[in-house]
Amino acid sequence: MAFTIPAPTETELVDWLVKECGPQISNDYEAARALIAVYDLAAKEGTSLNNPHRIASCLASTPSTRPNPLPWDRGDTEAAARTLYAAYRITYKPDGHDRLHVDLPMPVVVSRHQCPFCRRYTRANPTQVQDHMTRCWQNPALACCKTCTHHQDASGTPGDPDEWLEACTHPEGPEYEAYQFPVLHCPLWQAKEA
Repeated sequence: MAFTIPAPTETELVDWLVKECGPQISNDYEAARALIAVYDLAAKEGTSLNNPHRIASCLASTPSTRPNPLPWDRGDTEAAARTLYAAYRITYKPDGHDRLHVDLPMPVVVSRHQCPFCRRYTRANPTQVQDHMTRCWQNPALACCKTCTHHQDASGTPGDPDEWLEACTHPEGPEYEAYQFPVLHCPLWQAKEA
């Protein structure tokens, strides 16, 4: 035998709305939050479940004869209930649903893998980190500019006369204009002093 949670009739929903959406509730969003506290509202079109913004928009789309939408009179409340029934499958919350909630979010432990050279690149998948390590500028096995004692880092504000571009300071290195960063497996490479 299948277990089903009963759905409120339209009359029950109207009675609840009249009773609960009185002067203490001042807008459609508050009415939606009050509805979600007692009912589960699953959209007939789409996958929305208990979305207060969508429910409030649905309530706001209900034609009203009054300039102030809340509190509703009986006629407006019946119109709101019809609008809700047209857009949502409405069921009562199961008994004890308030005990299903936890007080705090549960912590999740995540394993990540880090490049041992630059210490900046981290991924959950170790294969991605291994691939990065083969082209990491900080990897000394690549004999790359960033780990060379002859590398000059860029400095200054672009366009200023004090600006320095990246360059190789080795006497036999490429000229300033011909320098193409990064140079890998450079024969002039010397490890930086720690």
